[in-house]
Parts: sequence; C-alpha cells; structure tokens
Amino acid sequence: MALTDITQQANNSGGARTPTRQTTLFDALNAAQRHSNKRQRRSAPFSSTGQENIAPESNSDQAEGKLLKRVRIESLNIAVPVLPTHSSAANKCILPTLAPAPAPAPAPKSPAAQFGSLYSARAAIRLRQRQLNVSMRAISTLSRLESLLSPEARVYRLQAEEDSPTGTLPLACKYGNSVGLRSRLALVDEGGMISLFDPVNGGVGAAGEAGMQPVVRWRGHDNSVFDVEWCADDMRMVTASADETCRLWDVEQQKLLGVFSGHSQTVRSVSWRHEDQNCFSSASRDGSIMMWDLRVNKTKVGDEYSYRPVNAISRAHYGLRHAGTMSRGKGSLVAGSVTAIKSLRHNANLVASVGSTSEIVRYWDVRMSAPTRATELPTPAAASLLPVSGGRSRGTSSLTLDPDGTRLYSACNNNRVYVHNALLPGAPIAQLDAPEFECSSFNITTSMSPCGRHLAAGSTNGSVVVWELDMYGQGSSGQRAVLQGHVKEAGCVAWYPGAERTQLATCGDDGTMRVWDINAELADVAKADPMKRCSWGFTSIHRTP
Repeated sequence: MALTDITQQANNSGGARTPTRQTTLFDALNAAQRHSNKRQRRSAPFSSTGQENIAPESNSDQAEGKLLKRVRIESLNIAVPVLPTHSSAANKCILPTLAPAPAPAPAPKSPAAQFGSLYSARAAIRLRQRQLNVSMRAISTLSRLESLLSPEARVYRLQAEEDSPTGTLPLACKYGNSVGLRSRLALVDEGGMISLFDPVNGGVGAAGEAGMQPVVRWRGHDNSVFDVEWCADDMRMVTASADETCRLWDVEQQKLLGVFSGHSQTVRSVSWRHEDQNCFSSASRDGSIMMWDLRVNKTKVGDEYSYRPVNAISRAHYGLRHAGTMSRGKGSLVAGSVTAIKSLRHNANLVASVGSTSEIVRYWDVRMSAPTRATELPTPAAASLLPVSGGRSRGTSSLTLDPDGTRLYSACNNNRVYVHNALLPGAPIAQLDAPEFECSSFNITTSMSPCGRHLAAGSTNGSVVVWELDMYGQGSSGQRAVLQGHVKEAGCVAWYPGAERTQLATCGDDGTMRVWDINAELADVAKADPMKRCSWGFTSIHRTP
C-alpha cells in the first residue's frame, strides 16, 4: 500500500466522529510501518533545494508518488502535507526530511516536585508569577494610602469598668473572616473585656457619645487578654489570657464554650490550624507550645467543657543566659518566652514560633512526641538561621504569614522586620526597616494586607509604618506610608480582610483604638484645619534619601 493511500485512509477513517486534529505525516508513516515491515527509510543527503530525495522501492510506488511540500518541524508545530487527489507517473516522490525529532526541552519542575510535601496551590500561583518574571513594581499603590484618615468619629476610647481594676489598655484587635455587612472587629483589653465592632457601617455611638461604640461587650477573663483569633466560620473565637487559660466563645450569644488549661504562665498567642475548625495551638511565657483539639481530652463542667492539651512542646525557645550573671562564670540554658505562634498553610502539621531569646524562627511538627528525658531539649522540624545583626539577640515580638502562605514576617526588637521563606527555612531573604519604625517591646505586631502588597507594623514611638512589597515579599522601593494618630506606643495593627475597601485598625497605649479609611477629600480639608490635626489621625509618605 502506498504512502498516499495510507494517509488518505487515515484521514477518512473517522466516520461520524469529529477528529480533534488532522492526521499528520508521522501518523501516516507509523501506519505504513504497522501494515508492512518491508518498507524502510533510507538516509540520503539533502539536495540543493533543501529537500531529501528518497528513491521509490517499486515502479508502482513511482507511479503513485506524490509531491509533498516540505514540512518544517519546529517543536510541536507540524504542518499537514498537501496531497493531490490525482496521480501522475511523471511526479517523483520527494519526501521531507525524516530526521529524528529534536528532544523536547525538560519540563520545569512542578512545585510539588520542588517542595515535596511543602506545597500548596497558593505556592504554585506565586511560583508561576516568579517564572513569568513580572515585576509588581511597575504600578505603585502606596500613594493611595496617603488618603488614609482616622477622624474623631472612628476612635474608640476605652473607659475603666467598675469590675476591671487592672486597667483599660487595648492589647489586640482582629478582623473576622467575613466581609461586607457581616464584617466584625474584635478588641480585647487589659481588663479582660471582649468588644465587637461593626467597622463597615461605622459603629458610631448614639447622639452625645463621642467616637465609636461596640456592638456588644462582655467580660471574657479575670485578667488581661493578650490575643484573640477568629474561627474560620466567624461563629466562634478563642482568646488567650494572663490567667493562664484559653477560652472558646460563641460569638452570637457571647457564651463560654470551653476552657483550655495547661499553661503555667501568661498565654501570649493562639493560632487556628489552617482550614480546621477543631484544632489550634497556643504559646505561653512559660516557654511551651500546646496543641488543642475540641473533639478529645474534654470534660463536661456545667454548661462548658474543660480541655487538656493533646500535645505539648516544652522549652521551645530556650536561650543562653549571659555568663556575667552566673557565679561560676559559665552560661546556662534558660526557657525563654514564646511570644508568637502561627500555623502554616502549605503543611497543616507545621507551626512556626518565635521567642524572647533570639530572632530565630522555629518550625514544629504538632505530631512530635515529647523528649523521653526531662533534661533533653526538643528538636524542631526546621529552624531559620540567625540573622547577622552585629549585636546581641533581643528577641522577636510577632509573626505574620502572607496570604499566599509563602512568606513569614518576624518583627524583632532590633528595629527590623525579617522576611523568611516559609517553604524553605533558612537565613532571612530580606529585611525591612525605617527610621520611623521602633520595636523595643513584645507587644508590637504586624499585619499583611489581603492583596499581599503592604505590610503594616506598629511602633514604640506611636507611629504605624506601612511598607510596599514586591512580588517576592520584599520592599520594592524606598517609600513607606506612616500613620500618625497615637500619642503612645501603637502595639497592634489589623487589616480589613476584604478587597472592596482599604481599612486598618490600630491599638495604642494611649487607651484608644483607631479605624483608618481612605477618604481623599476629607483628608485634604482636615489637614488644613489645625484643630483636627491635633485629634485626628493622618498619613504621610516618607522616602528614603
């Protein structure tokens, strides 16, 4: 059977089936080889016209030979040969070059092949952005933040409660995961109170009441509350307190659902497991990290449950005491405080933590077993390398994970924010600093915008610094936005989670919580009023010389 007949037969054999592509020359040759093993290709030099002449095997082949246009094979694009329907004995069979196809270029490794189990869809998106080599510095949005404004009506001033003798300073604020009309903002303070606000509809108090007023407010603990974390469905929240417990709350009814006891000192931070509404981790000043599961290790006590930890890591951030403090002149290991903890997105079994002893970020497997000996120190699954700062370690105050789950930002007490690769722990890949940023206490926190372009950090001097980041999570320019409204330390910052508005909430040691919104017209008018400049919060753009 001739090559022409085989090609035509292959093209017409589909019947009523709709072919996805036309049969190529290689399909026809493969069919010919299957039907007859007598036909073999002969290698011949190229002719002067760039074509290869192959002699026919028989006279019948010469009679049925067809003139095929030269097929240029470039990667995967193969032109379909033009086969005349008539036959002519005078036509010579001139076939295109049948050299072996070039070996395909090696496919880029998938994120799963590169990172193994340390992989997520979000990491794949970020990896694809890097491969495209598209810079996010082309369009800067920092100038738009210059219109961030916090008028007097968007300020909540904490007042002393009759049953709150310990003080009224705000310690933490967090937005829920819902956006729009269902959005809620939680505030916890030094008096053990929990307050919920409506940040979208204003939350402004009634006539005669200055500033914002909470939608609901109730007593959560008998001591200071240092952290609050919303559950994924916004129906529950967990709080961490100086009374050495964590508590689970029904948000709608303000009802206590469970008490988590196990720490021996103040609980500083809590973090829900990613995409899990039953498990969370807590970090304490006693140097331990504890894991909790709402389904097990519980005892019914009245209307609520009492929980015990399912796992615990002691001395998670041990440090070296200076030799000058020891009588024998030798240093000793001390169990430092665990100041912040964060569950990772790419691996639900990993949590990252920072402590008061160094700038190191340690990664723990929540399934790890406790050391067999009391003197044995726990071994983390991974740890970052100590950044070269030129001085002694001063500890780390907070830890923030970006929306992609690929970057960790640790605010350290050396006035720097270190950028870590959450997928591949090692030395910090970058650092952020600014003359306006001061971090000298363990109450300074950071927060990432939902778009991943801006990182906000509180400051000891009362300012809030917002850096613009590039696609690699690093500072993309020498510019930053500085929010000035608090007269004392601005400890906690939080971004509104939705993309439909740009809003921040900040807490300060001046006893206020401020909500910042973009309003260009009002900002221009208010900056010209000396009275408003004294009581309102404004934003300015600073540039590195």
